[in-house]
Amino acid sequence: MAQTPGKITDNLLHVFDYCFVETVHYEFYKPKEGRDIPVNLEGKEYHCEQCGKVTKVFYHKRPLTYYSKGKLAQERRVYDKLGKAFPAMGQLAAGEPFWNEAVGLCHDCARQSVLQSETPEQRVYNLCEELHGLDELVVAKAKAAMEQSLRAWLAGASADDLTAYDLGSFEGVKDMICAVMLQDTTAEQRELEAYQKRAAAIREEVENLLATLPATFQAYAQRSVLVYESMHDKIYHEYTVAFPREDTRPEEYYICRPLEQSRVRMFLEQPRIETLDELLMEAGFHGEWIDLVTERIKELA
Repeated sequence: MAQTPGKITDNLLHVFDYCFVETVHYEFYKPKEGRDIPVNLEGKEYHCEQCGKVTKVFYHKRPLTYYSKGKLAQERRVYDKLGKAFPAMGQLAAGEPFWNEAVGLCHDCARQSVLQSETPEQRVYNLCEELHGLDELVVAKAKAAMEQSLRAWLAGASADDLTAYDLGSFEGVKDMICAVMLQDTTAEQRELEAYQKRAAAIREEVENLLATLPATFQAYAQRSVLVYESMHDKIYHEYTVAFPREDTRPEEYYICRPLEQSRVRMFLEQPRIETLDELLMEAGFHGEWIDLVTERIKELA
């Protein structure tokens, strides 16, 4: 059993972000005059096109953030959609504060509309988001089942049961906990089978939908206001990326964006948890389980 959660779930998270959230790749970059535009970037405003809600996010302050011309052109189109005056290049060059703008749907409005949509484009994204949630949920459920089995065993354990194990070291306590959890893995196996059945159904449905769609199509995709963003439309680098401040409140918006079939398939085809051993490795070993053992020892002393 791993000391920390395994790599399968982490990889799936990174791939989902690359396919649906921040889709540009890292590349070495040096700003070039005439090609890149330095901007005094203040933050970003998210506008819900349905209820009118506005969420303002402040970025970490830095001297300048560099925009590509393509990214700045995208920003200008959003300003036009909102009916806002886009600053002149002279104003940007003078260092006047600049705000990114985004138009989409807040989570509440999306839940009532696009997340219920049956159009092929939106259905593809919604199913991928569901699969992404299941990838994480099966690990969380396995961890909960493992902890419950430990709690149940400890509740009925006597002092003799505990002294049968070498509890004089961290490794000894860890070995005891793992041995107890492995006595009955019925619940974990049940969660794994349910996950695999639903994941297979999602993959099949998405593949059938993709067969009806062009190589690139439009759909609303979730974006957390906590996610970093590159101000270059092709790459990200320290010069181009902006990070929300730590005091930013978590919130999600759904933004209409182009999705590529190749990236959707990349996400679908990633290795996923296949065996019980892999599931237990992904769930990992957690320090609070040692606290449960320690508390039970104190109760029996």
